[in-house]
Amino acid sequence: MSFSILFFFLLVLAIPTHQTSDLVTKTCDQTLYKDLCNSALASAPESEVTDVQSLAKFALKMTSLNAVEIHKRISLLFNTSSDEFIKQCLTDCSEIYTDATDQLEDSMVALDFKSYNDVNTWVTAAMTDAQSCEDGFNEKSGIVSPLSDINKKFTQLCSISLAITNLLDKN
Repeated sequence: MSFSILFFFLLVLAIPTHQTSDLVTKTCDQTLYKDLCNSALASAPESEVTDVQSLAKFALKMTSLNAVEIHKRISLLFNTSSDEFIKQCLTDCSEIYTDATDQLEDSMVALDFKSYNDVNTWVTAAMTDAQSCEDGFNEKSGIVSPLSDINKKFTQLCSISLAITNLLDKN
């Protein structure tokens, strides 16, 4: 019986409130990647996300977490690859995603200070980093990037973060 009650309370806490989910939906409707935005930000906790400013911060956190996951994936791919060109590209991508993570952390600080132009600069740089990672694989004919899908998702998450920050800059 007590397990059922505990499960119920955990379930209630895990479901975003109507207010938070409305904020996410209304904000995501103003981005290019509405579905990804809604799914990425659906877990926004009510205690942390109360307005567009805090939603922008949460979006940047989610984007940063994605960059960290990509960095881990790059390490796994590096350890399983035997192709020297691919290993070099993965090494470059590893450095690139370390930079992107730093840029997103800088963006979160800039957001706290409402320095929206700085957020735009840092997030745009992170997006460019993902494209640079992808471009490295294109330097050799016949090589297909093993990171294309996750680079694309990362770029879309950056775009979502930029769109939300741009909503703040208009106010």
